[in-house]
Amino acid sequence: MTTTYAIPRGTADIDATWLNHVLAPELRGGASITGFTRQIIGEGVGFVGEVARLSLEYDAPAPGALSSVIAKVPITNEGFRKLGMELGVYRKEHGFYTAVAPTTPVRVPGCYYAGADDERGEYALLLEDLDGMRAGDQLASCSFEEAETALREVAKLHARWWDSPDLDSVSAWVPGHGDAYFDLLEALFERCLPLFPEVYRDMVTPEVIAIAERLDGRYMEMIRVIEGEHRTFLHGDFRLDNMFFGSGPGTPPLVLLDWQIPFRSNALWDVVYFLGGNFEPEWRRANQDALLAAYHEALVAAGVPNYTFAQCQEDYRRAALVLIAYMVNGAGDVDVTTFNERGQQLFETMFRRYSTTIVDLNCIEFMPPR
Repeated sequence: MTTTYAIPRGTADIDATWLNHVLAPELRGGASITGFTRQIIGEGVGFVGEVARLSLEYDAPAPGALSSVIAKVPITNEGFRKLGMELGVYRKEHGFYTAVAPTTPVRVPGCYYAGADDERGEYALLLEDLDGMRAGDQLASCSFEEAETALREVAKLHARWWDSPDLDSVSAWVPGHGDAYFDLLEALFERCLPLFPEVYRDMVTPEVIAIAERLDGRYMEMIRVIEGEHRTFLHGDFRLDNMFFGSGPGTPPLVLLDWQIPFRSNALWDVVYFLGGNFEPEWRRANQDALLAAYHEALVAAGVPNYTFAQCQEDYRRAALVLIAYMVNGAGDVDVTTFNERGQQLFETMFRRYSTTIVDLNCIEFMPPR
């Protein structure tokens, strides 16, 4: 157990002394934390973060004090931790909660503490516990109504930043095309592409492998194609495992968490990532047009001008190219056998769904001939 105020490397390193130091007195009801129980949550859910619920105990009655908090630190899985550090995901989430969260138009968890030591690569967040709301489940999918709620909510985020000069104010940690972040992803893509057919041969179709191989040496060209004409602030990991849904009166319809990979690009990147990875192909095919129409309606209602539904549909299809990149870039550092059972199932299900989406939307046609 740590007895100093250094940022803990894992949730197992958190102790009461540290919590009393970093949680403001008003959050503790003026009392001192004497102990807590730790419950790891979301196992097999988050690929680059370790998350735990801390149920707090106090030395005296503490009216209004937090009964629990969610602690989040980098994952202990060395492959994913290395990938997370290379891509700066922990620094990005720290930046989001300190600079963007207070004014974002979508509901996000309250942040009680955000610590970062960039030199040592140590980060920690203490967030609002959303126990009482229903957690999304990417494997189980969700109802049409919940999917519509998610897309209407993220449309508010996209509309707020749509082609906005404010994007420049976050460009130091929210990358866009042309930034060093995408140089890293390009290098990762080229390194992992030869491994892709063998590592994921049981998860993807030969057609998708052929499409991936056609992108050899064309990663940056692909990112330019995906971006299209408009840029906005993207969540970047917009999937059900990162969502909580309201379960009764007084609760928000949706709370969106896990802000480790925001970036600036085509808004439909978030949308195709959501619809392509969270639903079985038959369901997606039957419902994606109606859900895309609901998203577009919310986008326009939130103030996006001169953006037709036809443009929205085209941007959705071109954005599906990125699903290939997500798959390829995991082939080098990710060992699926180190995941628990749910993690393995999630990874395999997600890739299978991505493969079908890529083929269904024929996104490769947006790439110009060599």
